[in-house]
Amino acid sequence: MKRVFAILLPLLAALNLAAQEGRPDMEIKQFEEQKVESGREYYRDLPARMTKVVIAGDNSMTDLIFKNAVEESWNISPFEFCDYEEFDRIKTDTNYYFLMRLDKMHRSENDPVMEFVCYLKGNEKAADNISAMPELISLPLFPADNSGSDRIYSYLPAYMNIIQNYLQKIVDGRIYPSRSGFIQTGIFEKNRDTKVLFRKGDLVYRPAMQEFERMFRGRAEEVEQDVIDQALKDGTPRTLVSLVVAPSEIYGKAYCYKMIISADTYELLYWKRHRLSEKKGPGFLKSDLKRISKLITPEFKTVLAVKEEK
Repeated sequence: MKRVFAILLPLLAALNLAAQEGRPDMEIKQFEEQKVESGREYYRDLPARMTKVVIAGDNSMTDLIFKNAVEESWNISPFEFCDYEEFDRIKTDTNYYFLMRLDKMHRSENDPVMEFVCYLKGNEKAADNISAMPELISLPLFPADNSGSDRIYSYLPAYMNIIQNYLQKIVDGRIYPSRSGFIQTGIFEKNRDTKVLFRKGDLVYRPAMQEFERMFRGRAEEVEQDVIDQALKDGTPRTLVSLVVAPSEIYGKAYCYKMIISADTYELLYWKRHRLSEKKGPGFLKSDLKRISKLITPEFKTVLAVKEEK
């Protein structure tokens, strides 16, 4: 799959990115306000039901890579592609699940809009308001103005794996969709050989080199995006990569989403968000770096505790 993706990406790069504007605008209230039915009985039918993958059909860069990622890796359920017109006709049918891109507002129309890839279940009450559809998982793609959208392309195959792993846990009754929108990442098995690649510009907190080295024991570095893209394409073993998705402007109730993803297994190992402000810009905060360091450096907790006691 990664070889196919590697060949496809350069070809798609030549397409006109303006084609993305052809997708109909669709908004859904952010998941904090959404009532989600939970329970294994409600979602246990997922593997046997059809997943409708909603594509605009406008040959936009995002839709083409999104479609390819689904074709190459989707296996938790049967799937078919459909357009937004068909989605509008069948969104009330509880026999269907839907994988699609949606523009979502946080709490009010004055808040910045972000685009997410969402997995929804059909619901009888969705005729006039698709926020009535249970939302099992949503992962951020980019701001609604598409700024920085090209970065997400390398991560879309990993997104497919993250979504399916999460859905399987829901089917098994190990986790349930959260009304607060938080994603549970589970327990990461520490490995002394693991390293973290942070994209340059992804760190809000800029530790001194000595502190950075001490936190991660030399197993973290800041790199350009193309290094991360290559690690994801090659499936570099024991390598974690960063991803930050945030609105291009800070106003209203805007949030920054921060993720750490394994390049070889496409697992989501770290997931946090924070509200953006003048003091807290988009990227990983000091608290994030402390938590992430503990994923790969079991000794850091002890070192940090000694330092704080002094």
